[in-house]
Amino acid sequence: MARASYGPEAKKRSRHLLETLLAYANDAIDCDEAALDALRPQIQTRWQSETRLVVRTKVRFLQALTGLTSSQLTSEQIKEALKRFADFLEILEDNRPSRGGSETWHFTLNLWYKRQDTAANLQKFDWEWESRRPEKSKQVTAQTRGEVRQAQNSPLSSSLPSLDWQEICRANLNSRLTTNPLTCADGVTFDLEQVYVPLGLVQRKKRLSDRTDVTPQEGSRLYEPEDLDITQTFDHDEFIQQVLGNKQSQRIAIVGEPGAGKTTLLQKIALWLLDNTTDLPVWISLADLQGKTLEQYLIQDWLPSALHKLRVPPEIEDAFCEQFNQGRVWLLLDAVDEMVIESTNTLAKIASFLKGWVGDATVILTSRLNIWDGGKNALENFDTYCNLHFTYGEAQTQDRVGQFICRWFQHNPALGEKLRTELNQPERRRIKDTVKNPLRLALLCRIWGITQGELPNSKAMLYQQFVEAIYEWKQDLFPTTEKERQQLNKALGKLALLAIAREQTKFRLRHRFVCQVLGTPDDGLFQLALQLGWLNQVGMSEITGEKVYAFYHPTFQEYFAAQAITNWRFFLFGSGEDYLLSHESSYRIFEPQWREVILLWLGRDDVPQIEKQEFIQALTQFEDGCGGFYNYQAYFLAAQGIAEFTSCQQADEIVWQLIKWRFGYFHPQKQKWCRYPSPIVEGARIALLKTDRTQAIACLEKFITSCQNEFDSWNAAYSLGKTFDPGNQIAIASLENLVKIARHETIRWQAAYSLARVDAENQTAITALIEIINTTNNESICRKAAYSLGKIDSKNLLAISTLKKIAASATDSSQRRQAVENLATLRGEEITNKSQRKRTQTKKLSLSVLPEKITALIRGISSSDDEDTKRRRAYKLAQFDPGNTIAFTTLLQLVKSTQNISLRKRTVDNLKEILIDEQLPKVIVYLKDYFTDTLQEHELESHRDDYKLMWYCAENMTYQEFYQAWHSQSGTVIP
Repeated sequence: MARASYGPEAKKRSRHLLETLLAYANDAIDCDEAALDALRPQIQTRWQSETRLVVRTKVRFLQALTGLTSSQLTSEQIKEALKRFADFLEILEDNRPSRGGSETWHFTLNLWYKRQDTAANLQKFDWEWESRRPEKSKQVTAQTRGEVRQAQNSPLSSSLPSLDWQEICRANLNSRLTTNPLTCADGVTFDLEQVYVPLGLVQRKKRLSDRTDVTPQEGSRLYEPEDLDITQTFDHDEFIQQVLGNKQSQRIAIVGEPGAGKTTLLQKIALWLLDNTTDLPVWISLADLQGKTLEQYLIQDWLPSALHKLRVPPEIEDAFCEQFNQGRVWLLLDAVDEMVIESTNTLAKIASFLKGWVGDATVILTSRLNIWDGGKNALENFDTYCNLHFTYGEAQTQDRVGQFICRWFQHNPALGEKLRTELNQPERRRIKDTVKNPLRLALLCRIWGITQGELPNSKAMLYQQFVEAIYEWKQDLFPTTEKERQQLNKALGKLALLAIAREQTKFRLRHRFVCQVLGTPDDGLFQLALQLGWLNQVGMSEITGEKVYAFYHPTFQEYFAAQAITNWRFFLFGSGEDYLLSHESSYRIFEPQWREVILLWLGRDDVPQIEKQEFIQALTQFEDGCGGFYNYQAYFLAAQGIAEFTSCQQADEIVWQLIKWRFGYFHPQKQKWCRYPSPIVEGARIALLKTDRTQAIACLEKFITSCQNEFDSWNAAYSLGKTFDPGNQIAIASLENLVKIARHETIRWQAAYSLARVDAENQTAITALIEIINTTNNESICRKAAYSLGKIDSKNLLAISTLKKIAASATDSSQRRQAVENLATLRGEEITNKSQRKRTQTKKLSLSVLPEKITALIRGISSSDDEDTKRRRAYKLAQFDPGNTIAFTTLLQLVKSTQNISLRKRTVDNLKEILIDEQLPKVIVYLKDYFTDTLQEHELESHRDDYKLMWYCAENMTYQEFYQAWHSQSGTVIP
């Protein structure tokens, strides 16, 4: 028998086969369409999961397939490659009942990364192959590498400058990292380590509504509890070691609300990289780009500044780029929301920057949630993490709030203890919930240290107290009268409002612009704003050379802007402020940059209740005149607003409506439980989390006690007991009841596990899980129950023995694999096939070949009668030729004409991926007839895919643009 080969040629052939199979199964193979169509019936593939590909075919058909894209492999070479997949790389499961006497090959490939991450899978293939090669094989190959070594030792290589790049990065970071801006102005300074309390993080799943591979079973998860959207929870050290230390991802986003600690975490990451690795953290505040690309900024601004040079020689620029090529650089991009660009295009712009040598860097960026989740996300391949809020030591959590207060008041422990006692008073629940946010807790501590007075009841009042405290705090150095304070506050409000409304650089204010509002720096208001720290110089404009200023923190700019608004109609119709252009018309309720301003306006105690009530009513009764897509957005904003306007008369009604949208309702005529399309469900889920917490708890308790649907009873009870009110007794009682009466094993298992997570060591939950394991005939339910029991008690003998049994003898191979992974997780072992990077690469064609391919695809679309073939070709055509009319029209017509539900869903997903801005209005015109005024509420779900596509358009267009497209044929003008 011939000896197995593991050398370069065997590796090359095996890699070619793997790459071809992935391209074929992902609908991304670039070859003659007619030849490919002839092979499709002979090569059957099915994605069993994101990382498991099942293939059934014969060797001769694989041989033909490899020849379509490159040099054809022989039948023996293909068999050899398949054997290497099985015995060498251990990624192939042979599914044939007998390995002899049949031409048919039936096997499963277990990939390292997700299906569309071909580049990462091939890179991992290379690494695995080389790491597993016998030493003798490596020695033989090494003899052929003399030329490579000579090239590395050539004069050109040695001519590059020898620079200590890490020290350069460290010095540049030291000039940027903040300690504590809330205290440093009066000399009460904290080192970052002294006051820093580490937050846990959660990894967010990609939204199901954005994915292209959702199975019917996964689709039901759109209706599951909030924290089931979490892939994994990490404490701070776990995140650093597992995610960063193991380089699990090359693209990471840290997202959250204002003041959630995103920048502070990014600072900690920078310091960790410097202290524990040889890599290079390069910090960029994205507001500093000022219209430049990352490549331009790095070479023209960052590098000269870091080296303290006016001009940098080309050879040093080349050496800098080489650090990127070697994978040493971590780009730390702070504050996506402060970029000088329209918010709807921000993420797409960053995606366009991460190419070429810049794209070789590991990238970690921070962003506010309203930007990250505000529509089409061009960075959806990033692994996304959120900072958890501070906790109070309830329901098995640590008292992070207490730790922070103790560190802040380390020199006056009695004062800190007094604040903790005050926060624990029952009437302080609202502010207690508000200051789980790190920035707001720091503000509270600063106010308490200065005034030791009453605690505020809303975010706006918290900021108001801080403003008042600042004036008192600085009174000795910069004395001000009450009249001067009022004048300055009014001027700062006008400045903040105009910047957000008009300025391209909303949070970076040009010197001339500030002067137009506050006067020159020699005048009283401008000088006083600088002295008190409300404004700070943050740099110089690279274009004009003028000074650039920013508010104390972006949230204070939003606070002052909210103070300047005298009429709620400013948010809804764009009128009411005399210093704004009279003809300016904008529905600001739908613009993300105004969200915090609106909430802060609703929290003001000097705005009459009737004014706030009118605004909330206008939001809940908003009629968009174009299908109702914006009605929901306005309602969700009203729901969030009542968290600040706590005396709202409609609060109960608003929260009940959210619960109906979130969980569904019973239709008396149809006698069945009805649900809404996934975008409405997701919007209601988020709105419930952001609305008035006390009201949400009360309504959830009422819903749970009256709901007759087992699935939604479990769903709501778990949300209540885990997220809204940890340990809630009504939630626990409901889950205990479901464990006993649930008719479906799946619900019973979910209820039991949820009960254990809400009420640790609950014996009803543990008994139910044990009973399910011992009685069920369903392997999947048995495994899940055993894994749940093991997560409650990692040393539980029944859980461990059950998982071992399934791993060894389950009839379903996927259950065997998952049982092995479950065991590894319980033992604290790393899952080697876990997705680590999600970089998707589309194969590029040379310009000479592209027209020919486009022509062939167009011809193939017109000649095919098969709907799925038309879809595939149109999708590929749009990828090769963005905006192609034939591709767009073909996909759009399929959405309306096909009777195949699965095909309609795939077509909608394809459209969402390839649509360009100019095509969005055409989608609206084509599909709007589905959503006339006669469409009943319970009929929405029957149009769920069309609805998702229309909602996608609404997310990526302004209300005015959407309205105009809807009425483009009728000529109706927006009100």
